[in-house]
Amino acid sequence: MTKIVIKTSKEISDNEWESYTDSFNVVFSKNAKIEDFRQKYLFTIDEQSFHVFLKTTEEEVVGSCTVIPYNYLAFGTMMKTGLAVDVFIREEYRNDPLILYKMYKTLKQKLIENKILLVIAVPNDIAYPYWKNIVKWKDIGLIDYYALPLKAGNVIKRKHRFLNFLSYVSSKGMILLSYFFKSSEKTFPIRIDRSNDILYKQRYTLEHKIKEIESVIFAYRVVQEGDTRSCYLIDFYNKKNNKKDTKSLRTAIKYIIRSENIDIIIFVGKLSFFQNLLFKVPYKYEPKHLYFTADILSAANIKDEQKLLDITNWDFGLFNYDVR
Repeated sequence: MTKIVIKTSKEISDNEWESYTDSFNVVFSKNAKIEDFRQKYLFTIDEQSFHVFLKTTEEEVVGSCTVIPYNYLAFGTMMKTGLAVDVFIREEYRNDPLILYKMYKTLKQKLIENKILLVIAVPNDIAYPYWKNIVKWKDIGLIDYYALPLKAGNVIKRKHRFLNFLSYVSSKGMILLSYFFKSSEKTFPIRIDRSNDILYKQRYTLEHKIKEIESVIFAYRVVQEGDTRSCYLIDFYNKKNNKKDTKSLRTAIKYIIRSENIDIIIFVGKLSFFQNLLFKVPYKYEPKHLYFTADILSAANIKDEQKLLDITNWDFGLFNYDVR
């Protein structure tokens, strides 16, 4: 027998933290630690997140869905938004196909009580049909991948030194060419509120590197993915205008190439300015498709649903959501 239990992060006991982490690692084949989750769930605008647990009669956490609160600026108005993450049920407890629906429906009332107007999420290929067709989340759009292969032979699993040399030389040439361009991003009408420093404490860990060079700030993380060493460019912007632009992108890429032994640089999100350094990855070559979806909890407080569900209005990428 199982039961559905609502918790805030502050209400989770030590035993629940341990049980939750064990189940998460089993389902996702990860090696996450309790402190990873505490940082992720407690360093928020509410100093907590909201959880629905599936628990056994022995009080073991065998399933969960978590919503982390954020503030987003939407067309000039602050909108409290929840990001749904870390959804799982241990395989041996998946006998009820509607259990996730029931769990999320139970959690929604808690979210409404805490003035969350909108829940956003990025389900994977397997989960997307369930959340769209059963839970009735609405589409916002697909999130783009951009990449710069530095050692193309390593990336396509063909250890040809010539391909590696050619791609490396090409990247150097593109950096030189980028000096002829000067462009900056448009201001997206829907974007995360960066004014609260706790956002950065939550988003970045010891595995991330944050650099400031002259007027440019950027952050990235290097990970080993099979035989490929990838660098995920999390964020970059020019402090002079607080926008992504050709200078900040070039500065970040130059530093990463000089400082890290990597095969490819990847950026996930929107690039709304002209640049020649990162190539948009075709849909069929994306590592995994990123379906950006939403559940409107308070339609009365949403002025224009159509605009809200238009991905061209959103500044959303790796800084908002860790696709890894």
